[in-house]
Amino acid sequence: MAIDQQRRLQQAAAQAHEAQDQGDHAGEIAAWRRYHLIEDALRDPQELLDEGVALSKVAIDLWLQR
Repeated sequence: MAIDQQRRLQQAAAQAHEAQDQGDHAGEIAAWRRYHLIEDALRDPQELLDEGVALSKVAIDLWLQR
């Protein structure tokens, strides 16, 4: 992992923990969302695509079962 990306992950996690300590739920959620977006940016694009396709198939199956 690139040093810059690792620093950004640590920064987002620190912001989430700080918001949690202050009782700022919206800030905490936003910081964790940012953390996960940074993590996802580091993932293999094919892996992300495969995961998206699998989730779409599950959504279609659930919709058809209603």
